[in-house]
Amino acid sequence: MKKLFIYLLAFTATLMLDSCINNDDPVSKQSVTVTVNNRAINGQQVIFSQGSAKVEINYTDQTIQFSTDFKDAQNQQRSISTPVMDMTFTKLGLYHFQTVVSQASSSISGLDGYLDTNTGVLWFTINDNAGQVYSTSQLLYGYVTTTVTNPDNGNHFNHEQSAYLFTIDAKGETCILSISNFVPNIVGTVQETEIRYDGLKVTPTLTGYTVTADKVESNFKNMYTITDLTFNLNDQCRVISGSFKCSDLDFTVSGRLLPQAN
Repeated sequence: MKKLFIYLLAFTATLMLDSCINNDDPVSKQSVTVTVNNRAINGQQVIFSQGSAKVEINYTDQTIQFSTDFKDAQNQQRSISTPVMDMTFTKLGLYHFQTVVSQASSSISGLDGYLDTNTGVLWFTINDNAGQVYSTSQLLYGYVTTTVTNPDNGNHFNHEQSAYLFTIDAKGETCILSISNFVPNIVGTVQETEIRYDGLKVTPTLTGYTVTADKVESNFKNMYTITDLTFNLNDQCRVISGSFKCSDLDFTVSGRLLPQAN
């Protein structure tokens, strides 16, 4: 698998541990607290906040419920608890959930989201009557194609081995980029199972985030320095496109946060 194994193992272990603490059947019921990055949209203004969501999943009943906190489009701190929502399986471990008309309240008039059980990614949007809020767990893009090109002769290699995790800081200003199965060559050889770059600049936008860096060192000293990095996380973070340079090669990345539903 091309996913970030360490991230997935930690996510799964947390689910199982929390379930056991609550004496629930770990197969049927799970709960986990997830860091959530929020963007509230007020016209052309974007209000970023980071909070947490305590998620309760019942696989027997196929339901999900969570409590979370965020700043709304009026820059007011909010805390909400969702009703129990049905999860509908779409494909490839992706579940869809939403509130229905009978569940509307003064605090939530509409909530729509997805849970990807392959990666642990949670994506949802809330209409909170003050404006639209878009929320995600830390962004793990596992459904991507990376093209590595030698600019001297145009030779290139396309692969789907790598995944890209953006861990955004509490202020929404910087992030850590972790790349799994890093392939800095045009023959498809994985050089590092996981590589990390700290301190990339993050800019929240109306449609997601822009991530940039002129030059950034990896966690492997004096190896795999990246330059000219730009990632656009658009369609409310559901689509990724980007490019950077490393080891005298050009990299382009494109793909999705979630598997495409039928």
